[in-house]
Amino acid sequence: MPQSQNSPAIVLRWRAYGDSDKIATLLTAQFGKLTGIAKGAKNSRRRFANSLEPLARVRVHFRQRPGASLAFLESCELLTPTGALSEPTRFAYGSYLAELADRLTVEDDPVHDLYSLLAEALAELERGPATTAFLRAFELQLLSGAGLEPQLEACGRCGRAWTDPETAWLSLHHGTVVCATCRAADDATVDVSTALLARLEALKQGSLAAARTTPLGALAADAALLTGRLLSLHLARPLQSVRLIEQLAAPRGT
Repeated sequence: MPQSQNSPAIVLRWRAYGDSDKIATLLTAQFGKLTGIAKGAKNSRRRFANSLEPLARVRVHFRQRPGASLAFLESCELLTPTGALSEPTRFAYGSYLAELADRLTVEDDPVHDLYSLLAEALAELERGPATTAFLRAFELQLLSGAGLEPQLEACGRCGRAWTDPETAWLSLHHGTVVCATCRAADDATVDVSTALLARLEALKQGSLAAARTTPLGALAADAALLTGRLLSLHLARPLQSVRLIEQLAAPRGT
């Protein structure tokens, strides 16, 4: 029988399986993303009590057979309840963070920094609102941790650092930011200000706590558009959480 293992983890999602079981996907600290079956979890008052809800921070105990597509989840201990994230707007943004982490990670590829990043982001979201700079910092740091780091401080082809002011160009097909000299005539590009790139690079390198209190001012819309384009290159379909955020932001009666 495989040895029992355990790790701190964040519940990303779950779905029902049969009458009493759940299949849950978690981002663990030691083993990366993990999907497993929790037998009897729907009715469990001891092994999985309130611990498989999305965004819950838990310690998961499991066994993993070599070659098996699902781990066997033995139990989960609730470390941090989700109550602080139950307010609709905070839950929507927390779901966005978790869904992004889910989409940009694969199983059997432990990247320890991504668990820490998501845990830090959820803790920060409990302390205050999801500001534009906070979201952009998380997106860029998640891309970097997943091995998809965008180069923003210099041309992605020749390596020349930006001068200020200067216009750079983002390739819509490759996600590379290049200078005017390296811009290919047959590549679909959009112009990007180097002032925006400098602010985003600082967010990529800084802490989420500092980012949450950093105003982006007039650059906020362009920052969201740029990171959205970078993320779209690695997302096969739209995020469900974005629709929830849009619904909450829409004026009532529309």
